Amino acid sequence: MNEVNARAVAVMGGFEGQFRKVHKAAWESVCIKGIAQIYPTAFEAEAMAWRALRSHLQGDIVGSGDKASPMRSKAEEQFGAIFRRGRKIEVERR
Repeated sequence: MNEVNARAVAVMGGFEGQFRKVHKAAWESVCIKGIAQIYPTAFEAEAMAWRALRSHLQGDIVGSGDKASPMRSKAEEQFGAIFRRGRKIEVERR
């Protein structure tokens, strides 16, 4: 069973903060613009990992407050079908 957790991992030059999400078993590093961050202490690395996990839980899973894009409906109006893996699925209008 997957569980949320955070840890500090010693790397060359300091510590890397890592966290594990509820729906994934793999550990993810704390990144800023795609670059893993290195912290001077294990405490700071773990604290930043917990903050990144909290940010993920409050933003990605709960939602950011943005409304869903109507692009799919516009595409269905224009083309009348959705393509999935090479199959054409007719759109049912209601």
